[in-house]
Amino acid sequence: MTRKTQSAGRRRNPKSEADGNGKALGFLVGLDIGSGFTKIVPDNDQRVMFPSAVAAIPPTILSSIGDVQADDEVVVKRVRCIVGERAIGKDDRYSTLHNVWWTSTVYKAILAHAKRWIPARSSIVTGLPLQNYIAPDAREIVKDIVKAGLHAKDVLIVPQGVGAYFSDAAFANPTTKVAVVDIGTWTTELIGMTGRDLLHGASAGHVWGVNDIFSTVAQELKETLGRLIDPYEVERTHRGEGEIRYRGRAYPQDTIQERVTQLAKERASQILAKMTDLWGPHDAAFESILFCGGGAKLLFPFLKQFREGSVLITDSQYANARGYLAIAENKTCLLPTSPPPLVARPPRLPTAARSLLLAPAKARHTRTVLANTRRIQCRSTCSR
Repeated sequence: MTRKTQSAGRRRNPKSEADGNGKALGFLVGLDIGSGFTKIVPDNDQRVMFPSAVAAIPPTILSSIGDVQADDEVVVKRVRCIVGERAIGKDDRYSTLHNVWWTSTVYKAILAHAKRWIPARSSIVTGLPLQNYIAPDAREIVKDIVKAGLHAKDVLIVPQGVGAYFSDAAFANPTTKVAVVDIGTWTTELIGMTGRDLLHGASAGHVWGVNDIFSTVAQELKETLGRLIDPYEVERTHRGEGEIRYRGRAYPQDTIQERVTQLAKERASQILAKMTDLWGPHDAAFESILFCGGGAKLLFPFLKQFREGSVLITDSQYANARGYLAIAENKTCLLPTSPPPLVARPPRLPTAARSLLLAPAKARHTRTVLANTRRIQCRSTCSR
């Protein structure tokens, strides 16, 4: 998808504010770095989305002449990279589909590219898939990487899907239970919320996104057309925003859409089964089922049958980033990182056992009092 910059309403100008040391503050920022697309929603008049596609640029003799680079190029550990639209289809494009991809060159390249829109000393809220979020070490690693990469003032990590819940104040009723289905490129998060609390027993993460759909079609087209096809090209063509060309002509878009729809039904049935396992017995307790994420629009027609009250959030691909910004603006939305631990009280001893344990202490106390009394009496007698 082509990078978008859209109006997001009137916000403050960060240059007019400063901290106690007189240093200019940056923005409040909702940052959703997805395996498919990166979304940036700062508290100014812009928001940005670009493909999370990163490709290395092989060194050439011209590389040693100067440090001239295009706007979509960054340098990470001395490796020049293209970030975004122009990286699609490159032979040296990095994969984003692994559990710890935030430690990789591609994640750091995305952060370096994001600095174009996120000034230093910004306060940033971003997310992690639930399966990674529950590990404290993962949260701290991502927090440190984002903070260092963007020179941020502070960084807060929350579970993906929670942002969408906070994207509209109407969702977060203090006494109402709401379920969120966040369908991304690589993962799908099933999130249960009530008020500002994450319902751990009603939440789960699955490595089932929409990437498999587009990757499968890309591989099939590669075998048919005899050239490398990037999954982004398939997604773009399916949305009618591009075409796949070979031998000077375009491959039929209808054929691609039919195959994508067939695979989407299969993936939706898998997700529907997980929703039924997790929420089925108690789904009536949820006020609504909210669908968001980059894959929600594709799968929602096959998932809305789960029950009445299933809603596709408006502007669903930006929902998490908008919610992250809402959390940044109102830090009272902070969520517990894990269920509060149960602190066991020591068992109360029987009376006889307590008497035995306390007896030596009482005896020592009695001897001390008697000794002190004798000293006082002695001093009193001697002073006469």
